[in-house]
Amino acid sequence: MKKLTKEDAAKLVLRKGTSSPVRTAVVHLQVGEILLIEKTDWNQQNGPGQMCSRITKTTGQEYRLNAVADGSGWVVERVK
Repeated sequence: MKKLTKEDAAKLVLRKGTSSPVRTAVVHLQVGEILLIEKTDWNQQNGPGQMCSRITKTTGQEYRLNAVADGSGWVVERVK
């Protein structure tokens, strides 16, 4: 354990509840930022499309989701 300053604490990316690391990364994207989600990072049967839709409904943030052509993962871009 260690004590943090307010500046150090502000730099940390915090997750809400039991959110996965992928969901936390997607929620913290800024407009125009792009995230590559590799298959090894994703442990659910279906792709991350439903997760992006739920985040859009709850936060108003909008995303563009595309699958990588070789099947190695997905590209998520925050558009709004």
